[in-house]
Amino acid sequence: MPEITVQKIKDPVKQAPPIFVELEKRLDAVRQRAHQMFLNRGQMDRALDDWFAAEHELFGWSAAELSEKDDMYEIDFALAGFDAKDIQVTATPNEIIVRAETKETREVEKDKVLWSEFGSKDVCRRFELPDPIDTDKVSATFDKGILRIKARKGVAGEKKNISVSAGA
Repeated sequence: MPEITVQKIKDPVKQAPPIFVELEKRLDAVRQRAHQMFLNRGQMDRALDDWFAAEHELFGWSAAELSEKDDMYEIDFALAGFDAKDIQVTATPNEIIVRAETKETREVEKDKVLWSEFGSKDVCRRFELPDPIDTDKVSATFDKGILRIKARKGVAGEKKNISVSAGA
């Protein structure tokens, strides 16, 4: 099964997750896209609508579920169209951050395609947990488009990579 590495961070104050730099870039892209929508509409003010439309366009929406089972948290996260190699999981004592990115190109006859949503995909999601977790006890598997992350409650461990295996 393909593996996904889980980056584990014991102290996010001392070691910021690398996703924060990426998030800043993404939010800037959303700002720019929302502003472009505003300009294209003739500068009619619908800022919130523009922001949500740009965020959806650039980030997408993937379904997720957080459940608690005894001394574990389990996150199921739909990532259709990705492979395990496209997914990065980072665990800190109080959150799980998932980033999936794929580059896709399609050759199509432009005069026949009316619209298309195929192309590169980039998904980023942060899951805040109600209680601290042991970052040494986080695992992730990927099967049939669903990323399943299991995190044991407890004291956070040292930063460490954990592999994620893919289902058959």
